[in-house]
Amino acid sequence: MGDIVDYGPNPVEVFDLLRYIRAKRVLGNHDAAASFNRDCRSSPATHAASVATREEITRKLLAPKFLDFLGKAERKLDLEYDGMKLRALHAAPGDELYRYVTREEAGILDMGGADLLVLGHTHTPYEVKKEGVWVVNPGSVGFPADGDPRASYAILDTKTRQIAFGRVKYDIDGVMSKLRNLVSNEQVFRVLVDWLQTGQRPTMASNEEPEQVNW
Repeated sequence: MGDIVDYGPNPVEVFDLLRYIRAKRVLGNHDAAASFNRDCRSSPATHAASVATREEITRKLLAPKFLDFLGKAERKLDLEYDGMKLRALHAAPGDELYRYVTREEAGILDMGGADLLVLGHTHTPYEVKKEGVWVVNPGSVGFPADGDPRASYAILDTKTRQIAFGRVKYDIDGVMSKLRNLVSNEQVFRVLVDWLQTGQRPTMASNEEPEQVNW
C-alpha cells in the first residue's frame, strides 16, 4: 500500500523482496519523496525522522536506478479478482499521497465504482463495511500506529469476500540495532526506538514548536 522506504533500516532488502515476488504496488508519499528528492509532508513530530532516514538510509543505500523505479509506481491500482473490483491507493481518493483517512471518515469515501477500497498511510488497521461502502486498511508492517508494535497485515479471500487481519512479532531489537548504526542524530534515533517499542506514532507537545530541520 505504498511507503516501502524511510524510517526502517532495510530499504534494499525490502525492495529486492517486492521485486522478487513481483508485488503490485502503489506510490506512497515517502516513496515519492525518496524518488523525486522532495519533502514527504510528514507531521512535525515525525518530520525529522523521515528526513533523516531518507537521507542517511534510503537515498544512500538504494542505487539511482532503483530510486527512479521506486517513483514509477502507480498512484492507484484498479484490479479485479473473482468478479470483485478492487481499488488500491496509499492515502485517499483524490489525494493519493497525503490525506489521512480515519475509520470514522472512511464510511463517506467515494468508492469510484469499486467493490473494495484498500488504503494505507495511517499505519492503523481497520475495516468499514456498510451499504455501498467497503474500505480496508491493513495497517503497517513496520512502525504501526495503533498501540501494537507487531507487524500488521490483512488477507482478503476474494471468493468469500472476507477480510482477516493478523499480527506477527518480529525482531524489533535487531531493527533498533541497525538504526543505531545508520542514524547519526540521537533525538531522531530515540523517536524511532520509542515508536518501534510502543507501536504509537510520535506526538508533539501542544506547547512545542515544530522543529526546523536541515539535513
